Amino acid sequence: MPRISFASLRRRCLSLALLAALSACAGLPVQDRTPELLAATVPADYNGVVLVRASRSAAPVVRTWGSAQFETPAAVSADTRFMIGSVSKWITAVAVLRLVEQGKLALDEPVTTWLPELPAASRAVTLRHLLSNTSGIENGLNLALKRDPGTGSLTITPLEAALRFGAGPLGFTPGTKFDYASINWLLVAGVVERATGEPFMRVVTRLVFEPAGVRDTGFADAATPGLPRMAIGYAADRKARKMVPSPPMAAAAGTIYSTANDLVRMADTVYGGLLGAAARRELLTVQHAPEEYALGGRVKQVKNRALAWESGVSGGYKTLLAYAPADGRAVVLLNNTDMAQSEQARIALALLEGFDK
Repeated sequence: MPRISFASLRRRCLSLALLAALSACAGLPVQDRTPELLAATVPADYNGVVLVRASRSAAPVVRTWGSAQFETPAAVSADTRFMIGSVSKWITAVAVLRLVEQGKLALDEPVTTWLPELPAASRAVTLRHLLSNTSGIENGLNLALKRDPGTGSLTITPLEAALRFGAGPLGFTPGTKFDYASINWLLVAGVVERATGEPFMRVVTRLVFEPAGVRDTGFADAATPGLPRMAIGYAADRKARKMVPSPPMAAAAGTIYSTANDLVRMADTVYGGLLGAAARRELLTVQHAPEEYALGGRVKQVKNRALAWESGVSGGYKTLLAYAPADGRAVVLLNNTDMAQSEQARIALALLEGFDK
């Protein structure tokens, strides 16, 4: 008789439980069967927040598990704040597209239009290349960090960082390869500061946070989360803290904190009219097919439904926002115990599939 691993058995049991729950509530309206979907899909040892919403007109259902700080302990609540990692890139892309609509930026202009100090080779790099991680510019920040880890503590502005670390050679022809490098986002933030004459964080607040009316979203340093209701990031053992310093110069790449409700509110605002039709199409147009990457985030096709698929990692924080612009269907997972992103994706897809049963 073949041996069955515990992990394999657990997955089979979860699948059977999900099928049983879906069968039991198949005849119920979507909003009425959401609690059963959550109970059958989210593991009992999950730590964090899960939000699900069947459509734009439906009320979101939010469930919480575990602790925001294990030393206290402090229970996770619906308004607990989490660092959202690279979901920050999607928010950055929204701010950039608003500036494009205002005529202050252009996606297909060379980055040297705004940063002429960069070397001549960078004239081949456009703002679109930066937003899709296909610029090919050498990641000067990573090289500097390897030489001197103290570089991460610099308090220079994004514009200063862009000019200091973004002047390296091209590793490949822009647009031909994908490189998920932080230098792309230092340069994006530098372009924004040069084009507007304002600090990057202020621009994002003015163009995205304020129109969306969010109250629990902003920029923070993950190493010193002194804000109220902020979860702490932990390793998977839930004993050791796993925090990643986020200097201000890296704001465009991953220094934003938020809540599940705020993330959905921003998505509703973005796809509900904050951006015009052309800008919304740009945000949902895949630029690099192998990675399903558009501008600032991924777009997944699930059963003929386009999903804005925004995922993020910051130390022990893991975040996923899956949002259907067509009807407002949404799933948000916020976790602070370093869970596998593949497991977050599995849960989100199962919840989305459950709405169609």
